[in-house]
Amino acid sequence: MAGMVEYALHYARLGFSVIPIDKRSKRAITAYKDKTFSELEIKRLWRDNPDANIAVKTTDFFVIDIDVRDDVDGYSSFEEWELKQYIPATLQATTPSGGRHIFLKKPKDVQISQDIKVRPGIDIKAHPNNYVLVAPSNNPKGKYVWDRSVEEMAEAPMELLDILQAEKKPSKINFTTKYNPEYSSKTAKLFEQIVFGLGDEGGRNNNLASLIGGLLIRGVDEEAAYMLAKIANHYTPSPLSQQEVDRTFESMLRKEFDRRSGIGYSED
Repeated sequence: MAGMVEYALHYARLGFSVIPIDKRSKRAITAYKDKTFSELEIKRLWRDNPDANIAVKTTDFFVIDIDVRDDVDGYSSFEEWELKQYIPATLQATTPSGGRHIFLKKPKDVQISQDIKVRPGIDIKAHPNNYVLVAPSNNPKGKYVWDRSVEEMAEAPMELLDILQAEKKPSKINFTTKYNPEYSSKTAKLFEQIVFGLGDEGGRNNNLASLIGGLLIRGVDEEAAYMLAKIANHYTPSPLSQQEVDRTFESMLRKEFDRRSGIGYSED
């Protein structure tokens, strides 16, 4: 029976940029920004982490990620979305939670924006340094499994891309209400940062660390805090790499564990 390293090498030979992923956290085990690992490096990575899951970077393709969890049903959103009718026969996979990954090639010279929560339960994963897990990766819920009915990845048609671009248009709501900023609490500022982003280059890392620390100290679940940090980064004009987000999150998580083992304090 083939081990994970053989599968990782197979994906690399097909032209994918492969990354080893920690099973528990779903985060990369090694630095990968703007890197493509050679076969020798892949062998070494899986030698040291033989059970690591496999992810491929969304460099030349993007993924429509349909999720199903708790009270969010991405399939319901997908059924009601005009975009559905323009998806060609293409490579797809089922996720352990019962969700679906739809793979589409990026047309040459066409910019495709990443869009987290483009619809309830649906993400567009498209950043060149983002990634998706692939078979036979697994977690306690089950395995990632390819849909064998179509084994080729099709190029996204322009009609589909036009719909994705339209989703990025700014709201027509006129936000003219004035309020006294003295009423804005530290918690309110955290919410604002999630939707307004991490600011300009030079301050993004510090702002991200402050956001993560603020969420964790308020008792936000660590997975939820991680997802909120990713959303804030998504709304940043020049986002940080996924690797930088992961590194900052892990650093702040360690600090929070250290704080909880000592004398606690609280904020509003």
